[in-house]
Amino acid sequence: MSNTPPNSHESAPQHVDGRSLLNSAAGRESLNQPDHDQPERDMTTRLPASADLLDLGNKGFLIELLPMAAYAVRAPDGVIAWFNSRAVELWGRVPVLGDTDERFCGAYKLYHANGAHMAHCDTPVALALKTGAPVHEEEVVIEKPDGSRVSVSVHIDPIRDNDGAIVGVVNFFYDLNERRQAEKTSGLLAAIVDCSDDAIVSKNLDGVITSWNKAAERLFGYSAGEAIGRHIALIVPSERREEEVKILERLRRGDRVDHFETVRVRKNGTMLDVSLTISPVKDAAGRVIGASKVARDITERKRAERTQAEQARLLDLSSDAIFVRDTADRITYWNKGAWELYGYTREEALGRIPHELLRTEFPEPLENIRKQLDRDHRWAGELVHRKKDGTQILVASRWALEQDTQGNPRSILETNTDITQRQQAERATKEKELSASLLQLQDQERRRIARELHDGVGQLLVAIGMNASKVLREKKNLSQDGARCAEENCELIENVAADIRTVSYLLHPPLLDEMGLHSALTWYTEGFAERSKIAAKVELPVDLGRLPPEYELCLFRITQECLTNIHRHSGSSTALVRLWRTPAEIKLEVKDEGRGINQEIQSKISSSASAGVGLRGMQERVRQIGGTLGIHSNGNGTSVLVSLPLTERAA
Repeated sequence: MSNTPPNSHESAPQHVDGRSLLNSAAGRESLNQPDHDQPERDMTTRLPASADLLDLGNKGFLIELLPMAAYAVRAPDGVIAWFNSRAVELWGRVPVLGDTDERFCGAYKLYHANGAHMAHCDTPVALALKTGAPVHEEEVVIEKPDGSRVSVSVHIDPIRDNDGAIVGVVNFFYDLNERRQAEKTSGLLAAIVDCSDDAIVSKNLDGVITSWNKAAERLFGYSAGEAIGRHIALIVPSERREEEVKILERLRRGDRVDHFETVRVRKNGTMLDVSLTISPVKDAAGRVIGASKVARDITERKRAERTQAEQARLLDLSSDAIFVRDTADRITYWNKGAWELYGYTREEALGRIPHELLRTEFPEPLENIRKQLDRDHRWAGELVHRKKDGTQILVASRWALEQDTQGNPRSILETNTDITQRQQAERATKEKELSASLLQLQDQERRRIARELHDGVGQLLVAIGMNASKVLREKKNLSQDGARCAEENCELIENVAADIRTVSYLLHPPLLDEMGLHSALTWYTEGFAERSKIAAKVELPVDLGRLPPEYELCLFRITQECLTNIHRHSGSSTALVRLWRTPAEIKLEVKDEGRGINQEIQSKISSSASAGVGLRGMQERVRQIGGTLGIHSNGNGTSVLVSLPLTERAA
């Protein structure tokens, strides 16, 4: 039960002209008659007329409504007439009504504030009964039967009849310890409120400010004297007044407002961002009578958020994947570029460890990378990552270590650029350069071998042939078998010499350098027909003229490779080599009427997969000049079509 001090307007006897309201005629009348100016709910707390205060009858329940301990004694013997349960609680016992041994007080023992024993006949109640003088705010110590003690403050008034004679005394008393603790707690809370860095403001349901701490003075610029009693709209921008109306409506319903971010205005007119937490304040009956508002200045946080949002917007413009991870290696920021590159949304990436999420393959132990990062605050290298769909990519990764003012690591900024295509292009370029070098070396080696065969082996065969001829001329001096062997040797030497000349010319026909493509293709096709027994025909423009050496060599080698493939694989009895010019291109077609290329090899050719050394060599020769090579095949034969651009140099 509450121990409100006796000067509370709800329960304490009121005084008029120095007399207790209970003892005045007006007071007695007011306690007995309803007050039409007060709400009807207050009628139940009124006591009977003073003459009836010792005999409550069926109105005894009224004393339980009092918010403090109370009892009354009769005059002149001081026998207890009534008491309420709060008095029993403070006494620690239940006295017997009307018992002459229970006089002046229901306590087990009493003491003065200084600890001296107090006889019951010397209690303030006994003195008031004897002298008729009221006793207010006197401290008395009650000892309960269990030995515990409680200090109380008594508020004692005599009860008089209509003639003014004392008929009894009423005593209202309350626990001083509880009050002192409440005052201590209240003081502590007040100190906490005043020391808080947050602005703490109270207001009633009409929006009128009732308290204003020092932080509110600093935050809004108004002193407590300037703010208290003013409407809360004092700090609300005009365009946000409706917002305050809605807050008050929620408070009247008993709702709490948590971390509501809004804008308020200072005394000097400047705006500030605040976070509001507003709680309803209720009275003892649970009715909402006002609100307590805690306002935290979040201007700097909002400014930082706006700066961060702008930085994030700019980072989102980057095509690179950019993310930030904390000291625990967990992702705290993930830009749009990272989302687009890896396929993970921000929600999927935030809080994850990137090396696990992206299944990173490091070029060196991660521990070594961390050591370099700690030492240089920078690291750069190539990493292998896997996207959400499992695709493997290569990225150029740059790490930057961010530190706080004390030099402690705070976060790592990682920027990754997809270099998968660049690496593939570089690899392809290297492969093409290597292929071109190999073709060039191949041609050079063919030319060298052809020259060695022609100039070296060919000359030796000529010398051997001359010697064999001399022997043959002396065959009459030889036996029949010796003469036959001499004839066969001369014939074999001529055949070997012819074969060497053919091989030499096939390796590098001298006609190509001396007479040009027209003569070389004609010679080679006719020789192919003779050797292979395939009806090979060549169709060349009369005015072909000379082409750049690389063009002539390219077209000759492709013709050579195609006719060789026809002989080995097609089963065709015919072959056609056709060359023609257009204003922009020179074209070569080699076709047969054989069985065609099987579907598997055609699929490899279409997908640019490897389909044999010969085909790769043809493709590379054409690519180096910037031309195209197409292969068309069905069950009725195969056609290889080459187109080379005619530049000014080639025209």
